[in-house]
Amino acid sequence: MPEYDFRCDKCAHRFSVKFKTYAMYESAILRCPRCESTELSRLISQVAIPRSKRDYRGMSSQEMLSVLESGGAGEVDEMFNQVAGSPDAEQGAAPGSESSDNSNAT
Repeated sequence: MPEYDFRCDKCAHRFSVKFKTYAMYESAILRCPRCESTELSRLISQVAIPRSKRDYRGMSSQEMLSVLESGGAGEVDEMFNQVAGSPDAEQGAAPGSESSDNSNAT
């Protein structure tokens, strides 16, 4: 379902309209919901582009640091989820878990 964002050229109101098909958009006569004007500008919206999943488990620590410094919140979250779920992550002691190191035993 295509969705387009518009701005009224008279009152500057911004709004979105969903259409069932592209053909319906082409034939539609749109009006501003605030002032009923037909003088509208279609706005360019941000587009989400799906990316292939990265395998963060194979990254070096330097590459992971680069993701932390420049990656978006979603990318950083994905990296943490992958690394935490990897077999390599299970080798280290998780916070609050018992350590296999018995050097502190009395």
